[in-house]
Amino acid sequence: MGQTLSFLYKFLFDQIFANLPETHVDLTGRTFLVTGSNTGIGFGLVTHLARLQPAQLILAVRDLNKGEAAKQAIIQQTGFTGSLEVWELDMADFASIKRFAERANTTLKRLDGVNLNAGVSGWKWITTTDGWERMLQVNALSPGLLAVLLLPLIQATTRLPPPHPDAPQTPPHLTFTGSSSMFMATFSESSATKLLDTLNNKSQSTIMDRYPTSKLFNLYVAREIVKLPDAQGVVVNVVDPGFCASDLGRDLRIPSFVGWILGNTLAWTPEKGALNLLYALLLPTPPAAYITACAVYPPPSWTQTEKGLDVQARAWSEMIDVWRGIASEISSIVAR
Repeated sequence: MGQTLSFLYKFLFDQIFANLPETHVDLTGRTFLVTGSNTGIGFGLVTHLARLQPAQLILAVRDLNKGEAAKQAIIQQTGFTGSLEVWELDMADFASIKRFAERANTTLKRLDGVNLNAGVSGWKWITTTDGWERMLQVNALSPGLLAVLLLPLIQATTRLPPPHPDAPQTPPHLTFTGSSSMFMATFSESSATKLLDTLNNKSQSTIMDRYPTSKLFNLYVAREIVKLPDAQGVVVNVVDPGFCASDLGRDLRIPSFVGWILGNTLAWTPEKGALNLLYALLLPTPPAAYITACAVYPPPSWTQTEKGLDVQARAWSEMIDVWRGIASEISSIVAR
């Protein structure tokens, strides 16, 4: 409770007073991929990246038409002259993730940065027939699956020379867009024998804890990925974009006047929140660090206890079992 209150004070202070720096790094010749990038903070991140003129940017989106519209807006706003591609990716469909990863692994020569940003929140998702399961899938299982499938390509990038003679030798990044809501997660299901089955069972799981728990899993995945041989030399972290006025909360059932007050007093613009993502995607951070307000911050303390680490290991093991049924290559990636 003490750390939760401490973080709440920090959250309010940052939302009101934080002045986030704009990260400037030489991205000449490099390739970056951002999921959920046609709107909100994902769009904001790609816009920031485009101003730094990398060689290639990939917008991973569910709706190709919206992706193409976002592409044109980015070019118009930034004057980007590199390759800007729109690829289809539905994080609610494991088969789509597998196809996307296969495309990346067979067509890209390098991958210097990945931001796994697509996510869902909102009452509608957890009150519809399959929304309970889909929130956990889109926010946790799918980003983890895509991260592991892309990891060999990211690892191969660590062994490439700089893209031009004057370029710095910088490590590639794998960044998960998390949320400070994980500090509010009670995760009462953590004592269950089968974590995923329990989380997906409405009669055994806590409805109001669904979103915070799904974002807590981002931290678990990042911590386990950094242990893999293919993650050596790769910067892996989890970043909180802050409370932003974006489309992510469009399904939340809150009174309009409350939304107006929050949006006009605490909420950042997506462009400002995306500066957190830019920081995490371009600058060195400790393994599986949690980033908020462009700085490393301690994650929930209970996750670092013996019990918390046991829950993390069990969650990772269960996720791997799910992923093996989708992509057989998962076994070799997590084993080597």
